[in-house]
Amino acid sequence: MSLYKFDTFSVSIEAKPQAVWEFVADLNNWKQFSDFGKDIEKIKDNEWVFHTSQGDVRVITKFDKEKLLLDTICIIASGEEQFIPYRVVPNGDGSELIMTNHQGETSSGKEYAEQIKWMKDELATIKKILET
Repeated sequence: MSLYKFDTFSVSIEAKPQAVWEFVADLNNWKQFSDFGKDIEKIKDNEWVFHTSQGDVRVITKFDKEKLLLDTICIIASGEEQFIPYRVVPNGDGSELIMTNHQGETSSGKEYAEQIKWMKDELATIKKILET
């Protein structure tokens, strides 16, 4: 049996869950909060290519508005698939935005550290955008 490194981070946002979900679900907004999403290309309704410093990453969205899920499947250049759970959870009058990343078998420690930095920066920037 093999296990991979997983890291989960969250941020509390003073915005309604639906508003948080709708903002993040629009991949055109990712340019505003994600270095990972600065250069994206839509391939199909739920499939995009993200041109990143780690190479092209195919992203298949598995969004569910009713359940406030923002899950994606990321397919890196090697063909390895990584499932990235991303959720909005009601938190009092606001929301908790939760994201999990995992280090796949072909990601180096340096690449994974960059992914974790992207994730933390994304959460902080989404909070800032939605609270202003």
